[in-house]
Amino acid sequence: MSITPVKIPAILTPVVILARPQMGENIGATARAMKNCGLMSLRLVTPRDGWPNPAAEPMASNAADILETAEVYDSLPDALHDIGYLVATSARPRNMEKPVFTPREAITELVKRQASKHQGKSQRSALLFGAERSGLDNEELMFADCVAQAPLNPEAMSLNLAQAVLLMAWEWRMTTLADSEQLADGQEGVSAPVDLEKRAYFMSRLQKVLEREGFFSNAEMAPIVHRNLTCLLARSAPTEQELNTLHGILTHFERNTEAGGDNS
Repeated sequence: MSITPVKIPAILTPVVILARPQMGENIGATARAMKNCGLMSLRLVTPRDGWPNPAAEPMASNAADILETAEVYDSLPDALHDIGYLVATSARPRNMEKPVFTPREAITELVKRQASKHQGKSQRSALLFGAERSGLDNEELMFADCVAQAPLNPEAMSLNLAQAVLLMAWEWRMTTLADSEQLADGQEGVSAPVDLEKRAYFMSRLQKVLEREGFFSNAEMAPIVHRNLTCLLARSAPTEQELNTLHGILTHFERNTEAGGDNS
């Protein structure tokens, strides 16, 4: 039995971002792992040994084209200029309020967001990897929408850079191919989640309603409750129709408040 190779359009593929990569050999091996799975966009943030690096090409095998088109940035925010959804990878738990998924769960979420086409905007998704020695630091992780952690052997959790990239890229490819097969079979896809801007607007409305209704008996608890509700909304990944329903509930409460005020 043979498997027919499938090529996925580049615009639908996530960008791979390496933050502070150290060795050219690892960058080359990363490019090879990317091409194995059909990922073609590589971005480097302050590579330690500069770029281009002659040590990268021998490890890239037939992925020299990825190295040739790799983009170099002076900071992570610069590298995220057109990214709408970011999955960061980390082997260690961090004290940050971020959703933590397995690689498969994180990629499933990324593919759902990519399918939304970011409400018509030309934004892309990205996979973020840290330096070989230390991984991502908190200043880098804070930009991520979620964190992917692989449930590996607790006695041997560490992956080298190319292994980590291959793991995430493989999960992306398998998820994307499965979705493509469903569409080919005529199955309806799941409605795409709304973008971050619309979620933020809803949370702003909710915060105002809660404040007006005296929900926060302790003002110091307001930011904590707001953060918890924001995380809850992020985990649920509501579609536009679902969020409109929630907006309708807020509008109902607002009208009742106005009517009550008129009758007083």
